[in-house]
Amino acid sequence: MMPGRPRILLPHQKLLLALYPVTVFLSFLYSVLAKPGPSYFSNKRNILNVGFVKIGWFWVTVVYFAYLLLVLSKRLQDKQRLMQGCLRYAVATVYWYILTQWLLGPSFIDRVFVATGGKCSAIAEEADISVFENVFQQTACRKLGGQWGGGHDVSGHCVMLIHASLFLLEEVRWLFYDARPLSTLKQRDPTAWKAVVGVLGLVALWWWMLIMTGVYFHGHFELLSGCFFGLLGWAVLYLGVFPRIPAMDRPPNMF
Repeated sequence: MMPGRPRILLPHQKLLLALYPVTVFLSFLYSVLAKPGPSYFSNKRNILNVGFVKIGWFWVTVVYFAYLLLVLSKRLQDKQRLMQGCLRYAVATVYWYILTQWLLGPSFIDRVFVATGGKCSAIAEEADISVFENVFQQTACRKLGGQWGGGHDVSGHCVMLIHASLFLLEEVRWLFYDARPLSTLKQRDPTAWKAVVGVLGLVALWWWMLIMTGVYFHGHFELLSGCFFGLLGWAVLYLGVFPRIPAMDRPPNMF
């Protein structure tokens, strides 16, 4: 590296860039080699999937705003940090929403599925086929009782779990370099300390559910594309846009 040239990736970003692709790869490799049988986590109705992952961005919002209000903004005393945090959350949310929920109709993931040959098909022979021909969203297809198949199904779980985890970890990035303020925070403000622990706890849960996704659901190309788009938002936002916002690297000056 040339003297004076800015570092492209910070140490914690190099770690994160390796952690999530390696997690997805090893999880899928285990599923191929070990061929694990049915388990609690192979059932899509397990409580962690239904109560947390399916409404994953709700939990991201809860833990992030608790952290933003109690810690980053120093209980709303620092208006600049509050506004910057809201801006980062808004942009991260828009990325998640476009990919997994809505993009002028079907989500980006649904559009990829249809563009690669996927469609909604009738399961029952007596069903009116014309009802399914103009359905281009997975959720709408399932509600009609149709079969969503034939295309490349980017893993929405991978996208959300990785994108959300990287967003939250960047917001607490100071912990990678000096965790001592966390101990001080626990003594001075237990409620704010719990907000930080809440962020870390959700990241840990998301990492476990990412492993379960790699072991039990989706093929390797679907996991690969899900991992790619999960990382893409982080790369664009935190390596391109957000570093220009001051004070991203410093821990809150409140300990």
